Parts: sequence; structure tokens; C-alpha cells
Amino acid sequence: MIIMYEYLADIDLPVPFTDDFLSLVPRQRAMVNKLMHEGVISSYALSIESGKLWINIIAESEDNVRTLIDSFPIAEHIFYRVHKLTFHNSINFKIPDFSVN
Repeated sequence: MIIMYEYLADIDLPVPFTDDFLSLVPRQRAMVNKLMHEGVISSYALSIESGKLWINIIAESEDNVRTLIDSFPIAEHIFYRVHKLTFHNSINFKIPDFSVN
């Protein structure tokens, strides 16, 4: 049985953003969307103002997380730290159903 853990990647982005970095954003978003769909990434939060990115990743080990982050299109432009989480509580955000009263 494979045991999976949740990790938080705390990522520093290059500030100010360079044209080279910005040109990688569409590929980065496509990769993240795919990984979210596959259940590898459980959340992805960005603060442009502080140049920070936080990603919750489900993986077997910290080495697997580092390998994944190093494969990101933006990898050459970032510095990151990985933290193994003891737990992570969240409420799933859902847009309310439309009502035609």
C-alpha cells in the first residue's frame, strides 16, 4: 500500500516579473490545471503583490515533490521550500446554483 502525504510548496517568484518569466505562465497554468485534475495538486494560491506562490501537493515523499516542482516551466526562475503538512483543513468553494425564482 502506498502512503501519500500532503506537502506545502512555499515559492518565491522573481520580482519584478521578467518578460521571459511571463512567457512561461500559460505553460505553467496548463501543467497545474492537469495536475489538479489528476489530484496531484490540491490547491494553488498566488499573490502577485508579494511575489509568492503556495501549492499543496499530494505525494509519497518530499523528493517526489521537489522532482515535480523542478519540472515546472517556471522552475529556473523560482526559489522554493517544501513543508510536510500534519493536516490541512479547507472548505471546498462552490458557486451557488442559479435560481430562477
